[in-house]
Amino acid sequence: MKRIFLVIMVLILVATSGCTSALTPGDRTSDDSHAFLLQSTQIIDKIDDLVAPEEKAFLVIKYEIENLQNQDDSPRQWTKQLKLGADDEYFDPTLIEALDGQLWETALPKNEKQSGYMAFTVPEDINDFKLTVTFPASQSEETYDFRPVDKRISVNADHVYTRLEQIARTKRIALIGGLLASLSSAPIRYLGVILVPEEEIDELMAQTADLDEDAKRAVIEDYLIEQGHCRLE
Repeated sequence: MKRIFLVIMVLILVATSGCTSALTPGDRTSDDSHAFLLQSTQIIDKIDDLVAPEEKAFLVIKYEIENLQNQDDSPRQWTKQLKLGADDEYFDPTLIEALDGQLWETALPKNEKQSGYMAFTVPEDINDFKLTVTFPASQSEETYDFRPVDKRISVNADHVYTRLEQIARTKRIALIGGLLASLSSAPIRYLGVILVPEEEIDELMAQTADLDEDAKRAVIEDYLIEQGHCRLE
């Protein structure tokens, strides 16, 4: 009996956890009238010449809306249907003139879809967010849990700077420094993204070798921007 009871409890827990699991970027959800797809989430500290306020960052989501009805849809204000939160705090959308392709509202023809961006200004020290989608026709809700891809130039440059300094210290070890550095050689990554390929590390180190810290960071930032990092996708 005890074994049967334990099996039943495990099945109940599995079923319950399956019903309450949140969506993640890339998941599509819908009611009878609309489909919603959260395509990507990115956090960034600068969009063109616009810099985020002090201790803040821009969280930019890219999403897609589809009209599933067999008739043209009425205008929908999606800023009222999407609710971004973290740690019991909620954030209003931020209109950013420099950001092309913002999608705040739609009036979709039947069976048509449209995608675009919506930006929010958030505290720079928050990593995990929830986006709740309320479908306008049914008022049903779905929630996405996510940690945005970090595109902040300051954060990525800090990581590259720290790694270059570690490599330089290793190379300065008497007799075996060069060997140790070669044995531990690898691309510089941050959150799984290659920021500096292995074959470009020595060149970047040479460019920053005789500079002070601020100048080194400036060179690293220019390198990352030239390589296409720290820009919205």
